[in-house]
Amino acid sequence: MNNPNSNNNDENNQLVIIEEKVLKQNSEAIIKKYMRGRFLGKGGFAKCYEATSLETKRTCAIKIIPKSILTKNRAKQKLISEIKIHKSLSHQNVVIFEHVFEDKDNVYILLELCNNNTLNELIKKRKRLTDIEVQCFINQIINGLKYLHQKKVIHRDLKLGNLFLSDRLEIKLGDFGLAAKLEFDGEKKHTICGTPNYIAPEVLEGKTGHSYEVDIWSLGVVIYTLLIGKPPYETPDIKTTYKRIKQNQYTFPDNIQISESAKHLITSILNLEPSRRPSLDEIMAHPFMKGQIPKYLPLAILQCPPSQSYIKQFTPENFQQKNIALKNMISSQGLIQSLAFGKNENSKNTLGQTFVPPKTQSSTNINSKNALFIQNNNNNNLEQQQNIRAVATTKNWFGYLSQKNNPFQMQKSQQKNFTSTLFKQFSQNQTSSEKKIFRKQSTLSTLNEQNLPAWVVQWIDYSQKYGLGYILCNGCSGVYFNDATKMIFEPSSNKVEYVERQNNSEQDVVVSFSLQEFPQDLKKKMTLLQLFRNYLKEQKNRRKLFKRNLKFTSIKQQQQQYQQYLFYQWKQQQ
Repeated sequence: MNNPNSNNNDENNQLVIIEEKVLKQNSEAIIKKYMRGRFLGKGGFAKCYEATSLETKRTCAIKIIPKSILTKNRAKQKLISEIKIHKSLSHQNVVIFEHVFEDKDNVYILLELCNNNTLNELIKKRKRLTDIEVQCFINQIINGLKYLHQKKVIHRDLKLGNLFLSDRLEIKLGDFGLAAKLEFDGEKKHTICGTPNYIAPEVLEGKTGHSYEVDIWSLGVVIYTLLIGKPPYETPDIKTTYKRIKQNQYTFPDNIQISESAKHLITSILNLEPSRRPSLDEIMAHPFMKGQIPKYLPLAILQCPPSQSYIKQFTPENFQQKNIALKNMISSQGLIQSLAFGKNENSKNTLGQTFVPPKTQSSTNINSKNALFIQNNNNNNLEQQQNIRAVATTKNWFGYLSQKNNPFQMQKSQQKNFTSTLFKQFSQNQTSSEKKIFRKQSTLSTLNEQNLPAWVVQWIDYSQKYGLGYILCNGCSGVYFNDATKMIFEPSSNKVEYVERQNNSEQDVVVSFSLQEFPQDLKKKMTLLQLFRNYLKEQKNRRKLFKRNLKFTSIKQQQQQYQQYLFYQWKQQQ
């Protein structure tokens, strides 16, 4: 087996197979093999990679700890404690511990793979988050912390880099390398540990010991960092940072707008006296955390902030008004299922007197975001590709269709201009900046004029190298290339359309040809189109292996998720 502890750049170019020897009851040995994938990160002396079981094709994260660093008894006991604590935990907001095994060189810990990285990467890309995003994430972090504390576990290293994001942007607390389990109520720990920017003052003092309150302090630092963009006590020098923490020296920047309720919450949490910090329940009852908080956020926030229309639906002053308006719309139009999917009017999915946000049937093409490997026919090496994200969408633009102007009731002669009508209706609900984007008409002629409009059901973002590949609900597949050209394939007619814009022209030039006979100068793009299409189709067939306990958001949230994705896609085209 190749040594997995070599240079990171060399490792990513190597095909590494990790073998696990499993002994059955009859002493017969079974060898399980895992293909090591992309490098995910490192902490302490361990490195973490994506791994794929060659037996089940299931992906996970694999943490590799070299035995060479476990020669001292203290290091060994620390690893045993981490495994013992993490193995005992089972909660939706805690990274799943799969199992652990070893060989002569390393100890391997298999963990749940969180495909959307951590809040640390999100802040690096977005700089800072909006209140509604912070509220959603903090709500989930608190749920995880409450579970840990009920199990008498102190995390002791709560930071953005240890707050992982799942496929549906659900927070997962991870890395229990510094975690401690209390044996009895009131017990104090005295080990000085943590990450400099997030460490609590009582840990640095080390006089009276510390307990659960250190996690609450770190939570306050997390909230500040998400809203401001950097930790409150951060300095270039660790000693200066520790001094500022001990003296509680931090400020709120004048050039960054932050609500008074957020300031009050942060100030109350970042209290030098542990006993004066609010409890987790008190944080949840704070005015900053009041109002309607989305259970999950749309995937589009990985790229750009949520729109004002999305944020507005969760503001207290508009929520009651929104519910009444939505209820009236439902009662005037009939069942949502009837409007969106043409179900029988006698369906039992009716609403009672108390309004409940309706659930929707979303696209069945919801896939895990996994590493894409493309086989190179020349050297048979596996080339690791970029991340994949799936977008859950609704089958109707609920909230933008009125009974009087219902596009689903249009005659076929009217459907020719359906797309432009839909974008016109949609743009009326956007901010002025968004309107400029959505008013632009698409010149692609692949949507059948006699069909309803198509929407994206799967997509793969490989824009760092080639472009964005996708599959539509009608079976068409396409690629938006980095050079702003577009290619789309319609399987029913075996027709491919290639769209490019000539220099100094506002008109797109469309070239049509078959899948088998195409211009030789487009050979590379045709290959990419077929690779993306085949891969996404394969992922669709294997989605049950990669998805467990998937719960969809409300129809309103899914609609907004699709809006956010469209906003990002149009923005990329400008």
